[in-house]
Amino acid sequence: MTDAVIDPNGPKLDRRAAMAWAGALAAALGATHYYGIGFGAADGPVTPGYGRDPDMLNPHAPWPRLMTERQLASVRRIVDFILPHEGEAPSASDVGVHELIDEWVSAPYPEHSRDRALIFDGLTRLDLMARRDGTAKDFAGAGKAAQAALLALVADPASKLATAAFWKRLRRLVIGGYYTTEAGFADIGYIGNQPLPSYPAPTAEMRSAMERVFAQLGLVDRTASGG
Repeated sequence: MTDAVIDPNGPKLDRRAAMAWAGALAAALGATHYYGIGFGAADGPVTPGYGRDPDMLNPHAPWPRLMTERQLASVRRIVDFILPHEGEAPSASDVGVHELIDEWVSAPYPEHSRDRALIFDGLTRLDLMARRDGTAKDFAGAGKAAQAALLALVADPASKLATAAFWKRLRRLVIGGYYTTEAGFADIGYIGNQPLPSYPAPTAEMRSAMERVFAQLGLVDRTASGG
């Protein structure tokens, strides 16, 4: 869980906040390698992971973030296409989900390395698609309308594009990341465990439903019921 600071003029996360958030996302997605020992894939720098005894009081990332400025700009637009600003809920980029994705694909563990290859390939394909339209040299440099049109095409399950796996995985990471933030909790109305001053008595409808179930299970007290 993280409560990223919304700052429209710059990065949302330092490395320590990003590490904590990525750990929460790994738990939410069921990742098993985030805090193990691992090394980068062949397409990235070989860097050590946390090891088996990370210093949780002074966390640090022994690997660099790998996304280029252009890739990060593309991801920022994509995450807002998936989860735009709506009502009181901030957009995905408002809470720094694009930076979380950068942190995620930069980690040198097996699942993250696979995601890095998939997402980097998908971003390259988006660049080629934008260039093919003749309006920009890459996706990040295209206008908002052109970007939205390309993303709508990529997101369409009927399109059967080579970017299908990229889109499916990135969407899962974006949604998982967003809904492990305080903003995401507020958006779905999740309040967590809240202390109650007292336990309310069951309503008449609840008692009636319980009595029907008890009767079906043969758990009715015949003496009490006069049987």
